[in-house]
Amino acid sequence: MATPRIEIDLLKIAHNALFLKDHYHSKGITVIGVTKAVCGNPEVAKILLTCGVHILADSRILNIIRMENAGINASFLLLRTPLQSELEEVIEHCSISHNTEFSIVEKLSKIAVERGIVHKIILMVELGDLREGILPVDLVSMVTKISTLQGILIVGLGTNLACFGGIKPDDHNMEQLSSLAITVEAIIGYRLKYVSGGNSANYGWSCTTKDVKRINYIRLGESIFLGCDPLTRRPIPGMYTDAFTLVAEVIESGVKSSVPTGDIYQDAFGNVNDFENNGLLNRVILGVGLQDVAISGLKPNKDMEIIGASSDHLIVDTKHMNINVGTELEFGLNYAALLSAMTSPYVTKTADNSMNAIEYCEMVEKKDHDLKLLWPNMSIIENNESLVSLKDAGFNLIYEPSIKKDYKYLVREEIVDKIGRISKSLDKLDKRLIIRSAWRSFDHQKMIWDNKVTYLLKEHPEKSIKEIHELVAHFIAPSDKSMHSTGGAVDGLIYDLISESVMDFGTNKGLDIDLNERCFPYHPDVSTTATENRKLLIDLFEKEEFVCDNKEYWHFDYGNAVWAAKTGSECAIYDIVKRFGE
Repeated sequence: MATPRIEIDLLKIAHNALFLKDHYHSKGITVIGVTKAVCGNPEVAKILLTCGVHILADSRILNIIRMENAGINASFLLLRTPLQSELEEVIEHCSISHNTEFSIVEKLSKIAVERGIVHKIILMVELGDLREGILPVDLVSMVTKISTLQGILIVGLGTNLACFGGIKPDDHNMEQLSSLAITVEAIIGYRLKYVSGGNSANYGWSCTTKDVKRINYIRLGESIFLGCDPLTRRPIPGMYTDAFTLVAEVIESGVKSSVPTGDIYQDAFGNVNDFENNGLLNRVILGVGLQDVAISGLKPNKDMEIIGASSDHLIVDTKHMNINVGTELEFGLNYAALLSAMTSPYVTKTADNSMNAIEYCEMVEKKDHDLKLLWPNMSIIENNESLVSLKDAGFNLIYEPSIKKDYKYLVREEIVDKIGRISKSLDKLDKRLIIRSAWRSFDHQKMIWDNKVTYLLKEHPEKSIKEIHELVAHFIAPSDKSMHSTGGAVDGLIYDLISESVMDFGTNKGLDIDLNERCFPYHPDVSTTATENRKLLIDLFEKEEFVCDNKEYWHFDYGNAVWAAKTGSECAIYDIVKRFGE
């Protein structure tokens, strides 16, 4: 295989992405995936989408076009203030762009009007790091002027920290951003969708803050790809730090002096080096250099020491090891090394074509197993909200017929309001929320279990009753373990009024759902249409602070023990409700 090359472990990236997505979601913050460190690599982008990261951000329009051309179906955000020379491409290829200059926004406005579209922008503000950003004192004036432009919609406010000045995100600057967002909203007359608090460097803040204020989006690249906190470069517990490996080939091997012979002047890059006399060394030269990667960001995976490099040679002290020519050596990378190697045309990038279905399902099964160990031990402080029938709420809902006679589709009081907002959002799209199920008594849950057992016994007469029960348990909970008994779980689908049919979610024929592993929410082997429909459904519920079940794209929890375990809450607020009748 060609060298030098970057080997990409997509499963480790997926693990990190899901880990961070769950961590930030528990704080009410949505993750945006930043692809600039991987140069818009389509395989990595696809994995982020598979993990439910649906907005991808990059600072290079060429990377965004590269992902688009590869069929990556995401909303694209341009991170850097657009170049004046690329504004046509920004309007064409980006859903949203970061902006700091009125003259640029004015030109974007003109192009958007000519094309008959509205371009969305997030205004970046300067909060101490001294990279890009509008000074807070100038923000009101900037927003006021932009508000007069046609074809431009201010949808968010953001800041960037720890990139140039190394300024730490903390409660002070996050509260300042939140306050500025409220100021902007008072001028524009509507609520900002995005209050983007920063990047991977916000991890420490997110772990310690007691109140995220208005921060609801975060832009992550380094922490997903390298599993570390950029402020300290320390590994984040539970994440992989070796998803990327640089492989280089030995082109010379032998024993040489540790000190050059002759008068020392500047090297090829203008440096005057000071060499320590360590006698003779076992040295190898590898076919990779400063033209390929930031050498200072490499760390050998074996007990070796990098001595130095030229444009196309890397010199390594192998210490006690004798290494043959042609041997491939591996190196870990920091962010600078990853960025440069992924950008270099001389470094081959290799990865699996995508996370295959088996790998994805194994990951989901492990995650679900870990959750099931956690949630039974969650403390519950019951808030005693009553069960209320959704049928009495007056929303435009469709109800799937239940096997339980006179089923009332009961949920907790707070959930009624949440379902109402979801319903109104779908009304605007000429769609209706289908309520499949809500609170269920133990008898109701047992009825569902028994019906499935009876069906599978007829379908698989060769299987024992124990095997049938194992199959059923894969998707249906026993009576005493179903979150539906808390009144905090809702099963939902969507009906399209224009096509007059239940939308395609990949495993359903109308209301009939085939229970199999493709029901896992982000399964890679469902159609683009089904993926988009699942995204719509999941996004609607997640916006209302529900969590989607690990295995069922239609099942959502709020307030119960599963919700508490998945969001990192101290306790659940909904316990099991036992009552007669429905």
